[in-house]
Amino acid sequence: MQERVEVPERGLRRNAVGLGGLVAQSLGVTAPEISAVVIASVVAAKVAGATPFVFLIAGVGALGLALIYGRFARFVPHAGGTYAIVRAGLGRDAGFLAGWVVLAVGVVFVPALLVASGFLFQNFFGLVTPDATFLHSNWIFWAVCGAVFVLGCSYFGVQISARVLLTLTAIGVSMLTLFGILILAKGGAHGLAWSSFGPKGNSFHDIALAVGIAMTGFSGFETAVFLAEEAQTPRRQVPKAVVGAVLLAIVFFLFVTFSIVTGYGLDAVGKQWPTDSGGAVVGLSAQYVSLTFGKIILLLLAISAVASALGTANFTTRVAFSWGHDGYLPRAFGNTQPRYKSPYVAIAALAVFVAAVFVGGLIWQGSGLNGGLTFFSWLLQAGATGILPVYALVAIGGALHSRRHGGSVIDLLIAPALALVVVVLAEWSEFVDQVAPFKYAPYFMLAWIAIGIVLRFATRGRVAEAEAASEPVAEPALVG
Repeated sequence: MQERVEVPERGLRRNAVGLGGLVAQSLGVTAPEISAVVIASVVAAKVAGATPFVFLIAGVGALGLALIYGRFARFVPHAGGTYAIVRAGLGRDAGFLAGWVVLAVGVVFVPALLVASGFLFQNFFGLVTPDATFLHSNWIFWAVCGAVFVLGCSYFGVQISARVLLTLTAIGVSMLTLFGILILAKGGAHGLAWSSFGPKGNSFHDIALAVGIAMTGFSGFETAVFLAEEAQTPRRQVPKAVVGAVLLAIVFFLFVTFSIVTGYGLDAVGKQWPTDSGGAVVGLSAQYVSLTFGKIILLLLAISAVASALGTANFTTRVAFSWGHDGYLPRAFGNTQPRYKSPYVAIAALAVFVAAVFVGGLIWQGSGLNGGLTFFSWLLQAGATGILPVYALVAIGGALHSRRHGGSVIDLLIAPALALVVVVLAEWSEFVDQVAPFKYAPYFMLAWIAIGIVLRFATRGRVAEAEAASEPVAEPALVG
């Protein structure tokens, strides 16, 4: 006999998202195209030809977390997602801190991904229309266009968001898969690089740093849980979506990174890929397919960043919506738009924060291509520093929840252990061998966490009644 809770009725559109939409939400936020090319290029700077091996290790940790999230989703179908899960496993204080950090991560990641789309569009139009200076002279124009699209889709309801995510992700993943197949079919630079699935003589230190970077590529796989109140059958579909998204991401990352390493060759990849970054798809396509094909894929990378921002906006606004209901934010955040059933107050607040981050980035780094890349990288590292400790709380909470409510040895020990090892390794890497300005990004998130701890102690008594009222009533049930 185990314990579960009913799906709350709080104004979001019920039965709006099926399994395909949930998978698209989780996979779309991971931005598989960006992760397999741009983030992987940073991994290659640390371990060169062992990039696929590093993604395999990170994938093991992500799979452990996915199993924990999947189990929790059967017990806690709640739009608060991660923070509701941590609260169920570790109590209200840990739940508050998780929600506080997840909100910050969302507010950081949405504009970061829009900035990434901006400089990728810059790069694309610089290649195809070099004389049209306006189209490739600044990232802010494209970032603002992306923001309008993302916030508009989010406002008009989760059904539209899910369809857009599913379509854009499917196109991008399909094209990059074809890109990899064509490289492998022609044998790459010096034959298929099978040894890239081993450490290739890299030190433990370098592999640890690279795993930390690769783990950010999987970040977002869990976000289907934030749509639980809008899913058709959340207890069955959400666990499948979370685990399925991680498995698909692992296969995709391994295939694409293996293809790119093969295309460059083991001897050249450590220098060439980090230099080319997202432009790797252009150079390798020109070598193995055609320059036009490479330009198309570069455009799809830019679109992928917008799609990921849309998925990130969905989960961020759902956390703010839940916090409005739970008394941590003003009650207005818990309101939904009467026609579209979207959390419009939370969406409006996110729009204000995105605009503020854009202004800060322009003042700090300017609107040039290199400035946009630097700003994106800084925001990415700040967000990763925050989400990794939350993953650790999920792993610990999963183990304790399994002990209380009868989980298997996988739930109780194996999945939490795998997740904790990789997450702790990844978090440690955020503070090691970083140069300015990136070395300051983790401390920005640590300061945010410290503010959250102080705020919790200051408001704990005031929100206790609202917390108790917002917690779902558990009922005994047999869970298969």
